[in-house]
Amino acid sequence: MPAQPSAHSFGNSLVYLALALAGLSTLLAFVWVFLISLKTTPEFLTTSPWSAPVDPSFDNYRSAWATARLGSYFGNSLIAATTGAGVSVLISAFAAYVLARVTFRLRETIARYLLVGYMVPLMLTFVPLFFMMSRMGLASGLLPLVLLYVASGIPFNTFIMRGFFESLPGELEEAAFMDGASPLRTFWQIMLPLAWPGLVSAFLLNFVSLWNEFFLALLFLKKADATLPLGLFYMSQRAEYSAQWTELFAGIILASIPALLIFALLQDHITRGITQGAVKG
Repeated sequence: MPAQPSAHSFGNSLVYLALALAGLSTLLAFVWVFLISLKTTPEFLTTSPWSAPVDPSFDNYRSAWATARLGSYFGNSLIAATTGAGVSVLISAFAAYVLARVTFRLRETIARYLLVGYMVPLMLTFVPLFFMMSRMGLASGLLPLVLLYVASGIPFNTFIMRGFFESLPGELEEAAFMDGASPLRTFWQIMLPLAWPGLVSAFLLNFVSLWNEFFLALLFLKKADATLPLGLFYMSQRAEYSAQWTELFAGIILASIPALLIFALLQDHITRGITQGAVKG
């Protein structure tokens, strides 16, 4: 007799079906935005929003990049997200190594404190953050934004990197100690390169998160220093009065390209890095 499908396999099929439908809806929404971005403003206002463009044109992309200053916003986001993620991951690597490999009295207390910092919603800290940065003379500009990006990423990065350092064999440190290496040299030349997959995974996840960050940028940046999410907000306000919706849709496509490329090209690397860090040796 043929084997009867189990309830477990049926449940998996339902999960896969739900995921496929969610992925298809996301893909259709992306395609729709892309098709709208190829239309002219009169065509968008006079035809069905679901119709294909009659005469596709990339003029909206050129206009969004130059006229709407999306190129400048793109550069600001690249600087803020890259610097914030990179410095945060580097600082977190030092903290994670100590919490993972050094035994001391308050180790678990500090680890829990960092975890609580990761659990606190960032929006609850906006008012005290603004007053604190104002008293330090850092109420506006990319520098305070990058500093906040660095600080906000440390709890998550430390949590991820600690699992990586815990999974590394202790014999490596013992061999380095026997060869006369200092703790700093052992960390920098032996342990840190072995944790490279975790560093890359943490950096990419931080970069995507900071690339899409809006509220801190709104709080600390003026229009001239705006990042990409804030620039899209300004474009949406402009579209409310000038009906430049097709230009806004082109800006949305341009803003989504870096995140899409990262997940499309490095998805396996990110997943492998996180799962390796979750397994202790």
